Amino acid sequence: MNKNILFAIMSLLLLVTACNKNDDIERVQSMVFVPEHSSGCIRVDGTSPMTLRYRVEPKKMIPELVNNSKAFTFESKSLSETPSLTINTITGDATSGVLTLEVTPSAGFEHNGDYAFALHYSNDDTGFTSAFTPVLVVVHPTNLTFGGIDITQPLIAGNTYKLEPVFTPTYTTEKGVTWASSNTQVATVDENGLLSLLDNGQTTISITSTDNPDIGYSITITVSGGNIPVNPGDGTGQDQAE
Repeated sequence: MNKNILFAIMSLLLLVTACNKNDDIERVQSMVFVPEHSSGCIRVDGTSPMTLRYRVEPKKMIPELVNNSKAFTFESKSLSETPSLTINTITGDATSGVLTLEVTPSAGFEHNGDYAFALHYSNDDTGFTSAFTPVLVVVHPTNLTFGGIDITQPLIAGNTYKLEPVFTPTYTTEKGVTWASSNTQVATVDENGLLSLLDNGQTTISITSTDNPDIGYSITITVSGGNIPVNPGDGTGQDQAE
């Protein structure tokens, strides 16, 4: 075979191979953040390490992306270089098409900061960047009380009150609470803070943070005006109990 023809064929094969390699990377059609919370945000809790997941299409690209894990970085929407997200490790599952990143946030995230990050992949002359995902900076409560009832006023059986948690700081993000009544014969309180006064007596109503069970608040209330049981021995009934 003519050497020139052989050289041309080999050059063509090398070109096709290179194009196919680039085509494989180019076929990364999407890289989408998979939220684990209803907010849909990247949740930053101080400098605590966190796990972030991105779904990649096509899934067959996962092994190659994992092998080139150092080609991944996070791009910030903020002009400032800090705060930032540092990628520690990347693993992937080609079956689900999900990349799992172990990430550590830097210090400097403020509760009122407008942060967003995109995952960027750059390898040789190819690259892909996900959409920007906003950041939710986690703020834990330092104190907790509740309002919605005035214990200086008579509390009459049959009435209901809507109790409302009051957090410190006011911009707390972890607002889960549990309610309890120490005497459910006198009053009950449901998971939404609805207090129902049932009968005469005393009970302690308490609220506790689910984020930090050491943080809570309680008050003791006295309920009056309820039904007084009839005593057959003395002829006293409800109409005589006043």
